[in-house]
Amino acid sequence: MAFGINTAGQVVGYSDTHTPTGDQRHAFITGPSGMSMIDLGTLRGTYSIAYGINDAGRVVGYSYTASGEGHAFISGPNGVGITDLNSLVSLPGVTFTKAMDINNHGQVVAVGSIPEPQTYALLLAGLGLIGVMARRRMSPPHSYNNNPLATIWGNHAVCLPDG
Repeated sequence: MAFGINTAGQVVGYSDTHTPTGDQRHAFITGPSGMSMIDLGTLRGTYSIAYGINDAGRVVGYSYTASGEGHAFISGPNGVGITDLNSLVSLPGVTFTKAMDINNHGQVVAVGSIPEPQTYALLLAGLGLIGVMARRRMSPPHSYNNNPLATIWGNHAVCLPDG
């Protein structure tokens, strides 16, 4: 499956390979004009995919590591040697999981995960608030200002009974 092509006609993507230990998916690059497919390998895992290529032949994508985690990678010119993008760029708390594209200046579009405890706390607080609001809307009616003829549902509407 191909995902990228540069002006020289080099194509990148992935190819399924069959080995005695099982099926594997590996990133590839072709030579100019799409000739001679070359396996880019992995970051010591069993799986890799190439998504983008620039005119220098630098390839980006993602690969499983030896521990089974998905990490973004970048190659040298003409696809020579893939390197974990996380070993080149250090942002506290960020793990780059996929590199999606690269331009001719070497700028990479990457996806990363940011596990922040504050994000989880905010999400749980929001879900709790939604639960409280839903429960209030479903609460049984009660009288309004001690008037048995007026009824309030939750805190939204006053309904006066007929008759």
